[in-house]
Formats: sequence, C-alpha cells, structure tokens
Amino acid sequence: MNDKLEKSIILQKNPWLTDVKIVAESESTQKDAKLDGQENCLYLTERQNKTYGRFGRQYFAAPSGGIYMSLSLKPKVELEKLPEFTLLTGAAIVSAIEKLTDKKPQIKWVNDIYLDDKKFVGILAETSLNPTQEAQVIIGVGINFSISQFPTEIEERATSLFYNEQANISRSELIAKIWSEFHRLSEGSFFEIYKSHSFILGKQVEFVQSGQTFSGRATDLTPKGELIVNLDNGQQKILSSGEISLKKWT
Repeated sequence: MNDKLEKSIILQKNPWLTDVKIVAESESTQKDAKLDGQENCLYLTERQNKTYGRFGRQYFAAPSGGIYMSLSLKPKVELEKLPEFTLLTGAAIVSAIEKLTDKKPQIKWVNDIYLDDKKFVGILAETSLNPTQEAQVIIGVGINFSISQFPTEIEERATSLFYNEQANISRSELIAKIWSEFHRLSEGSFFEIYKSHSFILGKQVEFVQSGQTFSGRATDLTPKGELIVNLDNGQQKILSSGEISLKKWT
C-alpha cells in the first residue's frame, strides 16, 4: 500500500498548526525544527539519516515504514509554568493509538512506548531560550509504524505498531490524531493517562546515579513525572528524567 504522508489530512484535524512541512529526506527533523523555528509547525520526513534521542543516543530509523517528526512551539509562559511535554506527548500517543486501533501500548519511564514488551516509539522534548529570552520547545517523535525487519542488535527488543500485519490506518491518520490529542490534552488532563499506561510502576528497577548502581521498587510518579523509587536499603530516591535512564526492570 502506498502510504504517502499527506499534509492536508494532518492540517484538517489540527487547525491550530500553522503549517506541516514534509521533506523526502532529512538528517533530523529535530534539527529542521530548531533551524526553521516556525511556531506551531510540524516537521516531517520520509527518511531520516542522523536520528538521536535522550543523552544523544542513536535511534534506529528505517528506510520506510517509520514516522519521524518534530513539533516546534513557542509558548508564551514562563519556563517553570510549561507543561511536562514528554508526559503530554506520551499520553497523546497512547491515547491516539487506542482510539484508532485495538493495540494496547504502554509507557516505559520516561520517554519510550512499548508493545508486547518491545519498544516502538521514542520521544525527545528539548527546550531552549533564544536571544530575546523567548522559549522554543521542540518535540521529536520517532514511531516504528510498519516495519518488519530490524538490525540484529535490536531485533529482540524492537517492534512496530503493525508488525508483520497489514496496517488498518495510514501514517497520516495516526499523525493527525496524535497532535489532535496533544492539543486536547494540553489543557491539563494528560498526567493520569500517562501514569495509567506506565508499566514501570510496581516493578523492581536498576539505575546508575553518579557512577553508583542502585536498585529498588518504582512506586509512583510526581506531578512533574519524576520517578519515586524505594531502594532496597530502605532509602527513597526521586529520579529526574533529565539525569537518569533505567537499566533494568523486572
């Protein structure tokens, strides 16, 4: 099936967007959004060459069957009043998928979305200030939409929304629904959706902080999306997504 990205479908469902810019190939839509910086604009590419995620990690991008996009925002509020965009985007993605398909995605704290214990979505939200102290927020999303083959090193832990099956929706329909849900949920009703889809809560987790390995049970999330972990030694730690990445969970 020819699943060409359709700008009109996305804009029809998202009149709050100023534009949708689609290119055949890009190093990174995150970089495209930063350089162009149009407010409320969505940047898309059919093929992405230099993807990256949190902490600058490489992110697998397939030649076809993927969704690679970044949203550029310029919120007119103080930095401390900005919503937790990673949580908001995660909630929007799982909500959109559940409304359009029979899939049941879950969220691995803080920015990965899984199906059947395998990752198929990565989120990267970056906030910066321009010379006039105006905030620019770039939200990058990579989705394995309909990919059946992965590199050997990740094939045991990666999947796609439609894996070895025919997709019943187009990529453009999913993209349109995600940003429609994003806009709807931005009014403040996203936290419970995010938390209810978190499969880390209640699990034994392991992480490294300041060169030291810790383990304990993940018990809850703060309203800012920080992970509360009761350590095996009886202490409690509150983990910020900007400094910690979970290594193991059982």
